[in-house]
Amino acid sequence: MIQPKLYAVLTGDIVKSSRLSPRQLESVRSSLTGAVSVVRRWQPGLVKDKPDFFRGDAWQLLLIDPARALRVGVYLRAAVLAKGLADTRVSIGLGGVDKVSPRRVSLSMGQAFTLSGHGLDNMTQYSKMTMEIPERADPLSGWLPVVGHLCDSLIGQWTQRQAEVVCVALDPSEPDQDEIAKTLKPPVSKQAVAKALNGANWYAIREAVRLFETTSWKFILRTQNNATTKKGCLLPDNQKGLSPTRQPKKVV
Repeated sequence: MIQPKLYAVLTGDIVKSSRLSPRQLESVRSSLTGAVSVVRRWQPGLVKDKPDFFRGDAWQLLLIDPARALRVGVYLRAAVLAKGLADTRVSIGLGGVDKVSPRRVSLSMGQAFTLSGHGLDNMTQYSKMTMEIPERADPLSGWLPVVGHLCDSLIGQWTQRQAEVVCVALDPSEPDQDEIAKTLKPPVSKQAVAKALNGANWYAIREAVRLFETTSWKFILRTQNNATTKKGCLLPDNQKGLSPTRQPKKVV
C-alpha cells in the first residue's frame, strides 16, 4: 500500500479584517507573502508552490518538512504583527497529503489539510494558534493544541518592535544578539535587542521551536498511520517515555 507523503499545512485568517480598509488588508497580505519569501530561503524546497489566499482574508501554506511548521507559524505571525496593522490566526496540521493541486494549494486533499482546516474552524476566541495531528497519535494529539495555545499567550503580548526583533531571531541560523542588532534597519544596540527579546519571552518560544524541530514527526506519523504503537516498540530517544494512553483531542 502506497503511503501518502507527509506534510505540514498552515491555514490562517487575518484577525478583524473587516475593520481594515482595502489598502490595509492588501498590506497585511503583502506582509504574509513577503514572510513566505523569507521562509523559502531557510530550506531549499521547504514551501510547496505559493501561498494561497481565499475568501479575502484567509490563507494557506504547504510545507514539505513538518518539523519546520512551528517556526514558520510563529514567523508568519511575527511578520504580520511587525507591520502594526493586524494579527493572523494560524492552525498547523501535520499528516499525509493525498493530492497537491497544481493550480491552488487550497484545492489539495489529504489529512494534513483536513486537520489544519478543522483546527482553524474550531479555534475559540481565547487563542489564535493551534496545532493538530491525527487523534491516534496519542498522547501528542492532546498536547500539541495546548502547546499552540501557550505559544499564542506569549505572542499575543508582543509589541510591534518585539515582533520585528523576533522575526530576525527566528532565522534557523539562530543569530546572536549582536547579529540581530546589525540586521535590523536601522541597526540598534545589542542592549535594545536583549530588552526586546526578554520582553517577548523569546527564549521560551525558542525552546518550543527547537524541541518541535528535533521531534521525529515523520516517524511518529508513519508509525501511527500503520498501526497503534505497541508496548516495547523502539522509539527515537526524544520520544521514549511517551505513553500511548488516550488523551482528549482538544483543550480550550
